[in-house]
Amino acid sequence: MELTNRITRILPVDGVGLLAADVVGRLHLLDDRLRLLRSAPVAATATPPCGWPLYTVAVAGPWVVTKDKYGTITKWSLDTLDPVDVLDAKATANRDHLVEDEEPSPEISRGIAVWKGRVHVNNGFRQLAVIDLDTFVVERIVPSFTGEVALESVCTDRPGVHAVGDRAGRVHLGSLEDLAFPTVVQVDHGNIHRLLHDPLHDRFWATQDVGTGDDRYVRHGLAVLTPDGRLVRQLPFARNDVEALAFSRDHTRAYVGGFDGVIHVLDNSRPQPRVTATLDGYSHQVSDCVVTEDDALVVLTQDGHLVRTDPARNTVTARAPFRRQCVWDLQAAPNTPGTLYAATDDGVAVVRVGGTAAAPSLCVSARHVTGLGFTRRIQPMPDGGWIGVTWDRKVTRSGNDGTPRWTSAMPAIAHTVAVSPDRRRALVATNVGAIELDTATGHTVDHLDVDGLPVWAATYLPTGERVVGTRTGELRAFDAHDTSVTWQLRLRLGEYVKRLWADAHDLYVTGSGGLKRIPLHGDAVEHRYVELLDNTVENGVVHADTVCAVSYGCQIAAYDRHTGDLTGLVEDLPGEPKGVAVTRVDDEAFLVVGGRGGYLDLYRLDARSARGTLARVRRAFLPRGATRTTR
Repeated sequence: MELTNRITRILPVDGVGLLAADVVGRLHLLDDRLRLLRSAPVAATATPPCGWPLYTVAVAGPWVVTKDKYGTITKWSLDTLDPVDVLDAKATANRDHLVEDEEPSPEISRGIAVWKGRVHVNNGFRQLAVIDLDTFVVERIVPSFTGEVALESVCTDRPGVHAVGDRAGRVHLGSLEDLAFPTVVQVDHGNIHRLLHDPLHDRFWATQDVGTGDDRYVRHGLAVLTPDGRLVRQLPFARNDVEALAFSRDHTRAYVGGFDGVIHVLDNSRPQPRVTATLDGYSHQVSDCVVTEDDALVVLTQDGHLVRTDPARNTVTARAPFRRQCVWDLQAAPNTPGTLYAATDDGVAVVRVGGTAAAPSLCVSARHVTGLGFTRRIQPMPDGGWIGVTWDRKVTRSGNDGTPRWTSAMPAIAHTVAVSPDRRRALVATNVGAIELDTATGHTVDHLDVDGLPVWAATYLPTGERVVGTRTGELRAFDAHDTSVTWQLRLRLGEYVKRLWADAHDLYVTGSGGLKRIPLHGDAVEHRYVELLDNTVENGVVHADTVCAVSYGCQIAAYDRHTGDLTGLVEDLPGEPKGVAVTRVDDEAFLVVGGRGGYLDLYRLDARSARGTLARVRRAFLPRGATRTTR
């Protein structure tokens, strides 16, 4: 047996095994060697395409309680993993505090607790629901003590004081029993994904997503506070979101991981915790970790891989049975109409769109395995082939048949790649700045620094100027030939940059706060395309007067380029969309979208259509490989 869908959360259950939740609303039980023991059936309440992701999970006695992305709360049998009772998201609400006909909002939050036979969790409207665990009757629904912000983590391990972390960086200290949390401590300005009690020194540890003060979006890691709310220590060792935290069984060691792709090992035997080792080599960013009964460390990465490790030796001792696939990027081949290159988990796929405008076709015509881990981004070359950025800090150029021409190692994690207008240079965004390469040889020709900040995206302007964007929202353009700065703009704090591209008139920026259009060398954002989008905008594309954006909320939105008005919205994707491109069939425009799970969707782009701009006409899937990738 194998896991067929990406895992989102893991929980160790002493005497039972490892409980895992996935992106289609199912639960799974694995043993201590990560062998799959059983899986839950597809829930009868599943919505298209097969269910909503589970991020909110709690275990209490013989029961498991979950909440899906849209607020449906389900009780399961831990013994069989069968669903026992379901509270529909639309019905689980106090309508006195909602606007008329308000619908549940999608929310990726993890906060849930069971205390004295009562489940405490946000519903689909961010209200606080208190549910009797045995009968699964809703006892009360009240405004959440965290306000409009969702619960993200709950710790009930410390006698006398409960701690709740929210999605705005606050730790609330008080009591679930009477829902009184008089002490509120600001320890971050992002999600408190994990909050644990340290019994050795009687303190709480909270993860930080973005940091505080001058270190916000620059350096962060952990915050340590006392049960009475005094912030006594911060440990800023991370440059990206911190997602995971676990203690060894005796609490003398802590394991902390996140989107930097490593696990930091901290010595907690003394009052002053300190980093003593770093575990690396994971296939993707770290999203969760737990410690087993025999003190092994199990690490979950964003691509769905589960590995059991020996922390003392930094070695993998077992892997869960899972084969990943994703379309990370899509780019049109410049000289071959209807051909797209897709960045995948094992290399590059060639996608062809053909047929007729009335009956278009979409198929994968070739697969090229690189052996370099997953390809994050790809840029086609006019003479055939492509330049790709891989997770293992490599930039590689391949010919049209996939044969490597050169491979260049980067000094840090690489995020995006762009090719200059004359195709002689490639600009790679990395955590140590933007690195420019000669496209013929792969040799480094320049290094652009932005105040020592990680550069998350980079592109060229039609003039050859080089534009880079940082996690702090700093946009900076450098001269085409030297490192002099020709233009700069700071976005709002927190509007981190994911991707950049430019046309003859505008620079386009995706990331937090929507897709943004900025006139070249302009001093302000002219349009933000963000209406109805949930979470970060990962990618986008512009065609004629239509702007399309895809988000972490499994959405595609279309907007009028000039007014910003929403003209189309799709929310039933199988997974988060990552790659997006425009192609033509019989001179009619179509949008191709790919994402997690390896799906490839084809949409008709017609702003005049009564169905809205986006009308799906085809869905295909990129098959997973026959074998798992290895660390």
